Amino acid sequence: MLSKWRLTSRLGALAAAGLLAVMPLDPAHAEGAGMPATPTEQGIVGGGGVGCATDESAPGTVSSPQPLLTARVHGEAGTSQRADLRAGFTVDSRNADGSWVPVAGALAPSTGFVDDGRVVNATLTETLSPNTLYRMNAATWAYTDTQHTVSAATAFCYFTVDPTAPLAPKISYGGPYSECTSNDCSARGGAGVPGTFTFAPATGEDSPVVGYRYKFQTDDAWTVVSGSSVTITFTPPFRTFETLNVAARDVLGRYGANTTTSFKVA
Repeated sequence: MLSKWRLTSRLGALAAAGLLAVMPLDPAHAEGAGMPATPTEQGIVGGGGVGCATDESAPGTVSSPQPLLTARVHGEAGTSQRADLRAGFTVDSRNADGSWVPVAGALAPSTGFVDDGRVVNATLTETLSPNTLYRMNAATWAYTDTQHTVSAATAFCYFTVDPTAPLAPKISYGGPYSECTSNDCSARGGAGVPGTFTFAPATGEDSPVVGYRYKFQTDDAWTVVSGSSVTITFTPPFRTFETLNVAARDVLGRYGANTTTSFKVA
């Protein structure tokens, strides 16, 4: 994670470049705030979930040049004091020499504050370019009457922009597992009990899909499979809340946006 000083320096560079708005403090809010905790669940919204490719060599792909960023903010650990929080998002682009430079940023919400544990989203106002590697991360900003403090930053999420890459694919469950929804996330199957999942091109897909890459949360690396429609078998190693990310590959070898789905293993 980035140190507070390094993060503040990056955000300062963004503000100086006009890429990050300076948010005024509201004197009606909190009296004293400790160091907030690092956000969780950071990433880019798309494909039915939140994607965060933490491997620089296997970045995610987004279709929009102004992606929607998200994170869950957290106040100071071990206190019941009400927190006035925002998420500070930063986006860097990689130069040809391998160095990184800040190119975009946002604070969310843009006005007002949220409480501890809230998910906040921000759509970039800057337009990102294709054929460029980007990384994003987030930090929690906690406000008082006269100052703000900034948490350590999250790990980076790496991504590229390609409006013509394959759409986020469809994932079908073949049992015994079932997708978690807002109304039901029942545990099914169990450790050592195999389940099947089928990947297919998205409805309205224009690019010929010839394969996929997928990764379960309990996997160490991506698995690549070939075919326009593919069924795979997965055997959970233990009881867990499992997440599956899948991206389609076209005839040019490009991977598109991830589809993310989650299920609970009994």
